Amino acid sequence: METTLLYFFVFIFGSIIGSFLNVVILRFNTGRGLAGRSGCFTCGKTLHWHELVPIISFLFLRGKCGECKAKISVQYPLIEILAGCLFVFFAIHDGLFVTPGLISSLTFTLNVAIWSTLVVILVYDLRHMIIPDSLCLLFIALTVVRLFSFWKFHILSASNLINYGLTGAILSGFFLMLWLISGGRWIGLGDVKLAVGMGLYLGLAEGLSSFALAFWIGAAFALLQMLVQFIVGKLQLRERGKSITMKSEIPFAPFLILGMLLAYIYSSDIFHLSLFLS
Repeated sequence: METTLLYFFVFIFGSIIGSFLNVVILRFNTGRGLAGRSGCFTCGKTLHWHELVPIISFLFLRGKCGECKAKISVQYPLIEILAGCLFVFFAIHDGLFVTPGLISSLTFTLNVAIWSTLVVILVYDLRHMIIPDSLCLLFIALTVVRLFSFWKFHILSASNLINYGLTGAILSGFFLMLWLISGGRWIGLGDVKLAVGMGLYLGLAEGLSSFALAFWIGAAFALLQMLVQFIVGKLQLRERGKSITMKSEIPFAPFLILGMLLAYIYSSDIFHLSLFLS
């Protein structure tokens, strides 16, 4: 019972961080800093504290501004719930309350910092079809800190450290090759940089598995989009007034991050590389 209550408070804390991530997503590269009160994008009303409570305020306001009744994006509660769930997952995964101590606390802190950054990258790419360099560099920097922390506390050996480093180079090199061959039509440079951090975080077996999962999920999503469009007679799923085809631009970072999460959660080794790496 006591542990369950602790995880509940972790979820609450994660949802508060999720609320902050929403601010970062909406204000990033707009020239507006992170300081300052939040307000309604339609009428400009400054929001009161009771309108900023994660998840609860959205439900209480029924998804509408209390002043002008404009709809509030469902992105707000979804990101707050997602962040809360990620925090709980890593609290359990890293043994935050089962084996409390410096190592579990450090591992948890680095993991939630990394995945909070990935949440911002995912949503920002969905909204703007681009991955900012600064976010990629932050992601890479956090994975480097995580690796060296693990090495310092003898969680990773020096050979494993090299394996993770080489994986970052291999995954990004593969994407760079696709970018060069296609002239940037198949993949963006942001995805190339994102792959560096993925390799540093996952290692070779899980890293290649995450790539395979990302491509499979992305292909399934693209085919599903076109199938739905065909069924409804091209009335939905429009992109700037044009029908979605295999040539349509679809942000790939969300699929990469989803593949990364699945590979990490299930310790995926689709290509059975652990047999050769052990």
